Amino acid sequence: MIVRVFSSGTSNGKSPVNYLLSDTDHLGAKRSVQPEILAGRPETTIAAIDSIKRKHKYVSGAIAFRDNERPTSQQIKETIQSFRETVCPGLDSRHYNCLFVRHEDKGNTEIHFLFPSLELTTGKRLCIHPPGERNIELYEAFVKVMNEKLGYDQVHPDPLKLALSDFERKVPEGKEDRSNKLFLHKRLIKAIRKGEIRNRDELCRCLNDEFGIEITRKGADYISVKFPGAEKAKRLRGPLYYADADYAGLLESIGKPPAKRLMPEEFIIQQYRLNELIAERRQFFSTAYLQPPQLRSNRSAETHKVSHRIGEGHGPIKNNYKENTKMDKEENKHNDTGHVIAEVLGVTRKLRTGPVPYQMPDTQNIVDKIKGMRESSANAAYKKTPDVSSMGSLNEIMSAIGEIEGDINAAIAARSAAKTPAQRTAAAERIYTLTLQKVRLLGLLNDAKRRQMQSLSGQC
Repeated sequence: MIVRVFSSGTSNGKSPVNYLLSDTDHLGAKRSVQPEILAGRPETTIAAIDSIKRKHKYVSGAIAFRDNERPTSQQIKETIQSFRETVCPGLDSRHYNCLFVRHEDKGNTEIHFLFPSLELTTGKRLCIHPPGERNIELYEAFVKVMNEKLGYDQVHPDPLKLALSDFERKVPEGKEDRSNKLFLHKRLIKAIRKGEIRNRDELCRCLNDEFGIEITRKGADYISVKFPGAEKAKRLRGPLYYADADYAGLLESIGKPPAKRLMPEEFIIQQYRLNELIAERRQFFSTAYLQPPQLRSNRSAETHKVSHRIGEGHGPIKNNYKENTKMDKEENKHNDTGHVIAEVLGVTRKLRTGPVPYQMPDTQNIVDKIKGMRESSANAAYKKTPDVSSMGSLNEIMSAIGEIEGDINAAIAARSAAKTPAQRTAAAERIYTLTLQKVRLLGLLNDAKRRQMQSLSGQC
């Protein structure tokens, strides 16, 4: 499974909706299988898009499954729900509109999505695919985690593949550009294999000297070239055209078959990473769309930093009093270490008797607390630190950590011995849940040690 996001839409609402529901494809050929609406109302989506006066009015794309991947109806439903919770965390149908349509006319399953760039309660712009590396990381982590949960092989892009635009791949008018780029790309690969080109500077010289192509611009992940006789420059994209491309390493990687599945530790890292990125986006959305207007003037350097990482064009993050008040109440319930240990071990021991349903909101709450422990937060003024006098002994915490580590090792062994995708998924989720509980206790342990050292220093 992969997720592809198309260029931002600038047309009226009927154009993308009619394409999704049409009985003909982009080339005008009759679809062998009729599209099916999975979620949303076409007329509502059209009205939402048409109400937008800005140039960029919607974001569309597809969750595409490979030919050998046959998701069940329940898996498709869960994938759509997970996608919505990933790209619009903290928001519901009151805040945004979306449309999901299934296409199967190409022999595989594709879930096309369409999101109007509009937050419904404020009229502000809401973009599910803003520019920035953090957004790309969010989508990549989502794909890796979902493939692992569904029991599918991981997606490994061809290290030498040329990236083509939707216009070049799908539209007949883009055929000439596609042909020119592929012709040139193949010859560059041949020269790289022979050792005649060793880096991007040599590649650019080859383009100019051997093919008479003018280099008009160099970016971090592309170069713009003007073919002889052409009026406009075209961009060449792909790993081959990165400024720091390691051609020897790219060629070497081709001979090594990539791993089909994630190791247990890799899955835990990707799941944690995904939750961390979702938490950032939830914080931004909460401030941008859910916070009372009179409180939006408070700013901080950290929240501005988070806003910048998520993407440009949204403005700085500001303090969220409403969410922090809720956090205060939540943290007060967990100030006593004995209570925390009992709660953590309760989750751990329950896993031994049966699977615990995987619930993103609960695990995300824990991730939010962990993140607050390791970095200064924009909402630090509202957070409270547990009282050392009520934290209990370090040995008690360490004993609980040891118990959880034993269960993690057992879960890892169970995942290795699993015979079905469902068993592997259940074991992976168990590993993830246990690891979050362990990290929660490690946070208490580090805090207790730090405060104990401060207490000893004060007595000297």
